[in-house]
Amino acid sequence: GIITEDVAMKMETGEESKTAVVNGTTLKDMTDKDLDKLLLEHEEIVFARTSPQQKLIIVEAFQRAGHIVAVTGDGVNDSPALKKADIGIAMGISGSDVSKEAADMILLDDNFASIVVGVEEGRLIFDN
Repeated sequence: GIITEDVAMKMETGEESKTAVVNGTTLKDMTDKDLDKLLLEHEEIVFARTSPQQKLIIVEAFQRAGHIVAVTGDGVNDSPALKKADIGIAMGISGSDVSKEAADMILLDDNFASIVVGVEEGRLIFDN
């Protein structure tokens, strides 16, 4: 899979990039104002190695910017972000009971690709 360093290396090609990579250590030092500016300046942002508390901060920042937010989580500590997001998705196999209670949707197979399939099927249903 993709890791933060791979994405960062691709960004350092000298080309103008609309992508930012922010790890939990960097996010910890950012103010709300810094995060809001980051969201305005980049079309794509990869958040890596974030804590459950930082997930909540990210959700709130995107919502402040007017975005619809979906977030995944599996632990008890992910529950605030799952509840705050417009769509909270808990892991069905590895997820805690608390995260499943907080979520709007449970991903039964813990496979992120299933989210894409679900969205595609939902769009077909909506179109009909």
